Amino acid sequence: MSKILCIDYGKKRIGLSITNSIRSIAFGLDTVNSNNIICTLYKYLKYEDIDTIVIGLPIRFDNSLFPIEKDIKKFIKIINNKYPKLIIKRIDERFTSKIANYYLINTRLKINQLKKNQNFLDKDKISATILLQEYIKY
Repeated sequence: MSKILCIDYGKKRIGLSITNSIRSIAFGLDTVNSNNIICTLYKYLKYEDIDTIVIGLPIRFDNSLFPIEKDIKKFIKIINNKYPKLIIKRIDERFTSKIANYYLINTRLKINQLKKNQNFLDKDKISATILLQEYIKY
């Protein structure tokens, strides 16, 4: 069975996660600069057996979309043009950043320590992992 890649899209950083081959567990994969996502995506699609990409849908509490959705739609169009066989799925990402922050705080990782160790980027990877775990749960 092919793996699923998940993207937590942000203007500056993008979190990536991936499932195992039986699609039962999500693993944090990477956090990349938004400018490098196409090259990074190419690398993972070349070396991993991926047939589906899950991308967060930035919905507000009133069910309207955040402005970043325009950028995400452009990104999806690029993916569809470059990789027409890939299946693109969307999933509500309303609470993933808050859950990721909660996880980081509860593991006693302080923001200053994270920045000092350059691990502060992990929040995006954790958010992508949470998104993907939610997706494969259903």
